[in-house]
Amino acid sequence: MQRDTLEKQIIEHNVELVRAIYVGPDGITRGKAFRPSSLNEILESGLGLTQAQASVTVFDHLPPESEFQPVGEVRIRPDLDTFQVLPYLPGHARMLSDIETIDGQPWELCPRSLLKTFLNQLSAKGMVIRAAFENEFTIFINENGEWQPLDQLNCFSSAAMDLASPYILPIIAALEKQGVMVEKYYPEAGHGQHEIPVRHQPGMQAADQQVVFRETVRGTALANNFRVSFMPKPAPETAGNGCHIHFSLWDSDCERNLFYDAGGEYGLSQTARHFMAGILSHLPALMAFTAPTTNSYSRFVERCWSSCYVCWGPDNREATVRAASGFRGRESATVNLEYKPSDPTCNPYLALSSLICAGLDGIENELNPGEPVLTDPALLSPQERERRGLTRYPIDLAAALSALEQDDVLRDGLGVRRVTDYVTMKRAEIEMIDSLGKDAEQQAYLFRF
Repeated sequence: MQRDTLEKQIIEHNVELVRAIYVGPDGITRGKAFRPSSLNEILESGLGLTQAQASVTVFDHLPPESEFQPVGEVRIRPDLDTFQVLPYLPGHARMLSDIETIDGQPWELCPRSLLKTFLNQLSAKGMVIRAAFENEFTIFINENGEWQPLDQLNCFSSAAMDLASPYILPIIAALEKQGVMVEKYYPEAGHGQHEIPVRHQPGMQAADQQVVFRETVRGTALANNFRVSFMPKPAPETAGNGCHIHFSLWDSDCERNLFYDAGGEYGLSQTARHFMAGILSHLPALMAFTAPTTNSYSRFVERCWSSCYVCWGPDNREATVRAASGFRGRESATVNLEYKPSDPTCNPYLALSSLICAGLDGIENELNPGEPVLTDPALLSPQERERRGLTRYPIDLAAALSALEQDDVLRDGLGVRRVTDYVTMKRAEIEMIDSLGKDAEQQAYLFRF
């Protein structure tokens, strides 16, 4: 976006505050707002930030073990191309941001800069990733002073669509005013649970779009006197909120889907199989980034449409990776892979970076994903699962963090200092939740993301 175009929008929409936001490693969207009169200054030099802010937990607690304490300064640098007037909040605009060093270099803990590094690695191989984050969320309304799920109706229920329409339509309108193309909408299986899939985008735009999606859904809800939760499992008795990641690799001109082969099994190329094998090989460690809260692991139970065994399968919605069949007549453009063990609390830049890191390892080492699973793995006998090597997911976040510490590919690919600080921060989060008792997860995750 040209600077004069941006300034014109600021005047036209009476913008009073511009937010420069980033997503911390903890998954929380944070930032600082500035007056439009400071625009040129901010674009030139950024906004000051203590480097310790990237190491705090969702409780805003800075672990004493972290290497990054409140000595040392970085800068929030807004990306001019991401400027958006907020349609749900008059007088406000938003810019997504990188975190840079004082001298303008990418800072080592900046998740958005990390994704740029992996996108450059793909580019060097003549590849572009296209992806979409597929969010589920829970709508809450206020009843007698308490927030309760909107409904207890059925999955895909037309009656649930009727009931949710006053809440869903403002969200869709706000998304599309910001250029986010909504593809579908439907009620899901949980109480008050709904899903709005959006159009896939090239790598950075896909991760940025996920930030815009979360911000818009939450902000629109507040502007219309209801609330939404992206908490993975807001109630133990209902289905949890996932954020499945659909992705495919394309050539550098985005003209040929490198995951598609008309003669391959299920339409998959060898590139797709190798990439998928890399993900399965590194799965326990990957989940430290894609299922990053203690609450995330409550979702991974048998026969709940969330997957809990390490495997892949064609259109198998209980597999870790689903090989999604293409649409008739458009197979070459629509065949993709869907990664299931992810939820909306993840930092999208870290999640996509870690998937690329694992997938590239699969391609470089020509890993084999094994035989597809053609049924719900939970329906196989324990003996058959053992024979086929279908292991369970990590039992909790602590186990996933331990797996990450032992995964040399991810530690080296994402950076040892980054991984070490992330593990430190997340272990402090676990310790805090354990110390606060049974309501701690609700306090930490219900409306925070």
